[in-house]
Amino acid sequence: MSEENKDNSIHIEYKFVDQQFKQNYVLQRIADLEREHFGLMVDKLDESHTDYTAWHEACQEVVLEINRLKFIYEKLGGSFGSIIPGMDS
Repeated sequence: MSEENKDNSIHIEYKFVDQQFKQNYVLQRIADLEREHFGLMVDKLDESHTDYTAWHEACQEVVLEINRLKFIYEKLGGSFGSIIPGMDS
């Protein structure tokens, strides 16, 4: 099976998932990750702590996932700019 056929085999045409749903879904995922990141920051470990490396890697993973989802949100037409016209400066 060609690479192109493999790729298409996992995609479907959405009948009930519209653009607004997609944007809201991605925003909710970002919000969940921001809460997770906040929790990690509340429980921040000192560099000398034995679990510091795991904690730090968890923080990095959350940040990477937030950035990935922000990219997707913007590709879906979303914006993180001001929602009030003329107020983004």
